[in-house]
Amino acid sequence: MESISVLFGSRIIGFYSVLFLSMLLLYRSVRESRKRLGITAFLAVCSILGILAVKFMGGSGGRGLIKLVELASHLFAVIAAINVLGVVAFSLIIPKIKSGISRFVEDLTLACAYAVAGLAVLSASGANLSGILATSAVVTGVVAFSLQDTLGNIIGGMVLHLENSFMPGDMVRVEGYEGFVREIRWRQTTLETLDGDLVVIPNITLMKGAVTVMGRAMSNTRWREVLFNVYYDIAPGEVIQAVNRVFLEDSPARVAASPAPCCAIKDFQPNCMVYAVRYYLADLSSPSGADSDVRLRIYYALSRAGIKMSVPLRAVVVSDGAAAVAEKSARTERERRLAAIEGVDILQALTESEREILAGLLKSTPFAVGELLMKQGATADWLYIIYKGGVEVRLYSEGASGKYRAVKTLGPGDFLGEMGLLTGEPRSATAVALKETGCYRLDREGFRDVLAGRPQIAESIASILAKRRVELAEAREKLAGENAARGLAAEQHNLLSKIRFFFNL
Repeated sequence: MESISVLFGSRIIGFYSVLFLSMLLLYRSVRESRKRLGITAFLAVCSILGILAVKFMGGSGGRGLIKLVELASHLFAVIAAINVLGVVAFSLIIPKIKSGISRFVEDLTLACAYAVAGLAVLSASGANLSGILATSAVVTGVVAFSLQDTLGNIIGGMVLHLENSFMPGDMVRVEGYEGFVREIRWRQTTLETLDGDLVVIPNITLMKGAVTVMGRAMSNTRWREVLFNVYYDIAPGEVIQAVNRVFLEDSPARVAASPAPCCAIKDFQPNCMVYAVRYYLADLSSPSGADSDVRLRIYYALSRAGIKMSVPLRAVVVSDGAAAVAEKSARTERERRLAAIEGVDILQALTESEREILAGLLKSTPFAVGELLMKQGATADWLYIIYKGGVEVRLYSEGASGKYRAVKTLGPGDFLGEMGLLTGEPRSATAVALKETGCYRLDREGFRDVLAGRPQIAESIASILAKRRVELAEAREKLAGENAARGLAAEQHNLLSKIRFFFNL
């Protein structure tokens, strides 16, 4: 130990001890900087070997090769120390204070530190800095002339950072490429396309050409347009109202809520009218997925409204069996509607003829995955009978945004929305389609004539609804801490009064 102390000196031993201990701790804690720390360790070892070489060649203060080795040793040691401080600053301290600094600024800071350190080492060795700077000016001019493109890329990178025209995370279009800016470095800017490719573009190209920064003018949103066609036999107001309503009540997650999507007439064609839904992206990374979500909403909204989208003109050949096929299809649909009505317990008191009447009044209403069948607190006077798919019933707590309790899951043969149909009360829960779901809708106007013919049906209906309402009130009590549900008899009497009042019985 004494020989090592004599050979190196206590200060040098302390310096390298702290340096290697720091590198060891950082290597274990900062994984992304291990490559830089490996290079730093190599420089530190070269510095130690250089010091040993100087000692064996005659000691410090020599000339020629000895002086050059000594300078290199000191410079390697200083660069190693700067690298360790850079890892501590840019990988430990700055991320914890959540101050975003780009790789370009980090590289620029380290480059300036290297330059200052080099000048300091040269000055400490007794070199004439004025002569070196004068000579380096000539060399710099020659190098700058021969490396115009490289320097242009470096200057371009500096300008991009200073002007802040775009930054990592922005979506841009340049030279036919479209993607997100991953990083801006000294020489190039890297784009990540939506196809998963990495495109490296020289900074000088960005400075000389046009760059489109998408969504920057609209708070990181970008508008898109989806077209669809409808025949002329449907009034434009009906189409626009049906489409706008679905986006107002249940807009897809990838569509921005503001500005709200808007449906308008786009063009007139010989056999149809062209409509367009203009909307803004909430997520720029998936424009095609957002287009698909919008098309799904349009299709199901028009289907529920009984509006058919137009198709290209084509020849239709009518065969002798077409009438038989149509009759069989109608009979199958009638049987399915009657089976759906028989599965609704509140309609068990109806006679066969009354069920036949209601079967003809049902409206087919399909829903896509994730669409809302009804929303808690909304007012609607119809009932849904599910014949395909699945629906989740959710209770949202008051004052807690997004917090809900899944009450039950409904499937084929189940129904929901009976309170809106029979009493006109706001929806007491939210229903979401878990899969592609087919429903029949029974409106108040269609059910009015049946109740008016036999008002006593309302009593059996009120009895069944009272049991359901008590169950729902108990579930709400667990979620929001409401008072205990009222007695079944009192609830039945209350519901019967509301049904009679609502239908003027």
